[in-house]
Amino acid sequence: DSLCQRANVLLRSLSPVRFDPHPPPFPPPTRRPPGPRRGGGARPIAPAMVHSAYDAVELVSGVPGRIEAVASHGGKLLVAASDCSLRIYSAPAPADGGEIRRDGPYALERQEQRLWRRAPSAMEASASRDLLLSLSEWVALHRLPGLETVAVVSKTKGANVFAWDDRRGLLAAGRQKRLTVFRLDSGREFVEVKEFSVPDIVKSMAWCGDNICLGIRRDYMIINSVTGALTEVFSSGRIAPPLVVPLPTGELLLGKDNIGVFVDQNGKLIHDGRIIWSDTPASVVVHKPYAVARLPRHVEIRSLRAPSALVQTVVLRDVQKLVQTDNYILASLSNSVYGLLPVPIGAQIVQLTASGEFEDALALCKLLPPEDSNLRAAKESSIHMRYGHFLFDNGSYEEAMEQFSDAHVDITYVLSLYPYLVLPQTHIIGEHDKLQDLQELARESSDATDEMEAYSLQLHDSDDKSPLENKKMSHNALIALVKYLQKKRNGIIDRATSEVTEEVVSGAVHHSLNLSEPYKAKKPNKV
Repeated sequence: DSLCQRANVLLRSLSPVRFDPHPPPFPPPTRRPPGPRRGGGARPIAPAMVHSAYDAVELVSGVPGRIEAVASHGGKLLVAASDCSLRIYSAPAPADGGEIRRDGPYALERQEQRLWRRAPSAMEASASRDLLLSLSEWVALHRLPGLETVAVVSKTKGANVFAWDDRRGLLAAGRQKRLTVFRLDSGREFVEVKEFSVPDIVKSMAWCGDNICLGIRRDYMIINSVTGALTEVFSSGRIAPPLVVPLPTGELLLGKDNIGVFVDQNGKLIHDGRIIWSDTPASVVVHKPYAVARLPRHVEIRSLRAPSALVQTVVLRDVQKLVQTDNYILASLSNSVYGLLPVPIGAQIVQLTASGEFEDALALCKLLPPEDSNLRAAKESSIHMRYGHFLFDNGSYEEAMEQFSDAHVDITYVLSLYPYLVLPQTHIIGEHDKLQDLQELARESSDATDEMEAYSLQLHDSDDKSPLENKKMSHNALIALVKYLQKKRNGIIDRATSEVTEEVVSGAVHHSLNLSEPYKAKKPNKV
């Protein structure tokens, strides 16, 4: 019919390309259509999910009393207990680069009795400065690893929350209806920079550039740390207290009951995306590319990429705190500490590809290290290829062609999906024929889609072809092929035209240089 003829015309126009009539086989992709992942119950160390982003490993158990705060420094765990002691746990073998080892449990290395007069409610370790900040009666500063007292910020007595900017050495502390900003001077003492009045007691806060986002009672506000200017953002919800979560990009995730809303440093909505949790979270940490929430019955992991689909559920009951570090997440229970250790990106990509989550797999490819650029390109090409097969087999032909184009497959690979098209014979065009052939290709292609709409669906009514053959040669499949071939042909024409133009220009320049050579040899006569 006419549409098949047009496809064959385009194939002949692409005859300068060397066709392989027997393209290499490719393993069939998983047939499960993409869709929302289903969570499920799981033991902490082996969550039964389609995609495992983290492994939950018990690192510390049997801590006397109750765990009040946890932190990590140099691959060691710092655990503050209700008896005001600090316990330091280390792995059986030294860890490299501050990494938490997966072969716990950790052993008690040192115990510092009565480091505080009151058990701390929050604790944070600065790896770049080797300091431990803690909030008990006030904010205290200890040197790591020796735990020597560096400073006690007496003006923070009675504070209920603090936020630390490690890069600039700035500390913000909320006490009653006051917000005080301090600067760490020479690594030895805190100097007060500013103090501001705020409408109510600060429940949650985080630095965002020169601003500080405050969660106050049922509202969020942005305060400028230099001028003290206050800007209202929106209410925090009716059920849960305000929850301010900083993102690595400097943006924020603000809690509104069971919804997380993304805003920029000035409190403006940055996109329509949001995270909807299955329950109201008590706390959330962001560990790119995921957001991890502490819910009443489990820890829930969702993608930061819209629409923030559920990635994994880890059943850990009685989780008291989630603490983010550079490489992992700590989850503290009453008497034990679990590490949520990220599964290697490459392994996650394999899981997602096998389960048909191709777009998520491609998004993770962008997180592979720069030194693995060849590996990344190979993985992306393989995923695009599998995604293309999946789309083609499910009738999304044009989308499938886009994936094949992104995979940079040979044209004959795509043509192998159309068994009734006759491949043109291979021949090579000589240099002197290029311009004539380009003009002919342009004339042939100008009407390539004129008769597409007039093509009837007679292939579906044919009795001598199987349903699979009818599907492969359906109207939509052929239209997608024609568009794909047109795109390929146009690219070849552009490249060929560019090559011919470069040759003409190069020849003209060379000819001009030859003509000017005799004149360069002559010297002007002296007058």
